[in-house]
Amino acid sequence: MSEAAVLNIKNALKAKQLLERFDVNALRLQTKNFTDHQEATDILNMLSEALEEAIENGTHPAELQSRANLLAQLAFAEGFEQHEVEELLTLRPNPNGKRPT
Repeated sequence: MSEAAVLNIKNALKAKQLLERFDVNALRLQTKNFTDHQEATDILNMLSEALEEAIENGTHPAELQSRANLLAQLAFAEGFEQHEVEELLTLRPNPNGKRPT
């Protein structure tokens, strides 16, 4: 198996894990009544980052449409303004896969 094939498999697994993490945290946000707005905001930011990283790992953006819609709905439910929701949905994937620290 070539190195490129191994890398593709690794990226696909990473993207799958990111989307599973997205789903778990989105469900958590939907089912738990957060009294701390900052905690909910942190989860929303984590959801946005998971979508960005999934794109970096080879997921086609069209495959993320339903999750992006859910992210917007959750943000509006938390009282986010339209410009804040747009910021969450403005994904800036890094093509070389390196996350800023």
